[in-house]
Amino acid sequence: MNSKLILFSILILAISNLSFRWPVTDGSITSTYGESRGDHFHDGIDMVSPGESVYPVEQGTLLYTWNKSLFPLDNYWGGGNFKVIEHKNGLLSVYMHLQDAENLKQTYSESDVLGFIGNTGHSYGKHIHFSLLNPAQRESNNPIASLPAFMDSKAPEILNFYIRIDDKYIRINDNSDIRLTKHYPILVEIRDTIKGNENLGLYSIKAVFNGKEVLNYNFSKIDYSSNGLAINNKTFGDLFDEKGYYKLNGLIYSEGINNLTVSASDFSGNTTEKNFTINVNLDMQ
Repeated sequence: MNSKLILFSILILAISNLSFRWPVTDGSITSTYGESRGDHFHDGIDMVSPGESVYPVEQGTLLYTWNKSLFPLDNYWGGGNFKVIEHKNGLLSVYMHLQDAENLKQTYSESDVLGFIGNTGHSYGKHIHFSLLNPAQRESNNPIASLPAFMDSKAPEILNFYIRIDDKYIRINDNSDIRLTKHYPILVEIRDTIKGNENLGLYSIKAVFNGKEVLNYNFSKIDYSSNGLAINNKTFGDLFDEKGYYKLNGLIYSEGINNLTVSASDFSGNTTEKNFTINVNLDMQ
């Protein structure tokens, strides 16, 4: 899928969801949906803002809340203070890490302040975590697909390739020679940014190895499957190494020259592609 087709698809999604607004004003995205959190997918987006007010993305009804000011004897849980708002289409929006404050209404409009950006729960700095859930489909959705467009002109950077043998990461360079005793996965280090100082996840990634497509998925939703949380029927361990590298599983190396092409895109359709060649000596005895 080329960058123009990706951008067109995103624009169609945005046009169909113009009723949504951003949960903060003049905010910046610091973490994206579906990216690696060491042992699990990040199920939402994180944002910071010069202002502290948090708004519902659409008018809705307060479905559930927890706040330390209401339950002073309880300990914070991972998401800290949070609110869950139910919207007319059945979607649920979730706002986490809010400040301690009593602010309860049965119904919130888009202009009502539902809370303030905080640093509660498992948080390492003042921010808001925002998620969008579809309970009828037992899935979460990438919130960016339902929010107004934002400026992002920086394409992801495909940095390095690795093979992990036991606990050792071996960096492999283009046109290098390598001896392999197994058909190891290739790990790809990719960095994306909007303003230049973030390290964000991708929206889509594709890989072709020796002329065969071995990877092609996007971070549009996370399903609740019998095997746990999954993206395109792949669990976290299928898609990520514990260091956050993207994992290319199921590779079958050929003796001699092997070719790999990786294409990575962010949500704004900025795309980068990198071709990679290694000379493999197979020693499978």
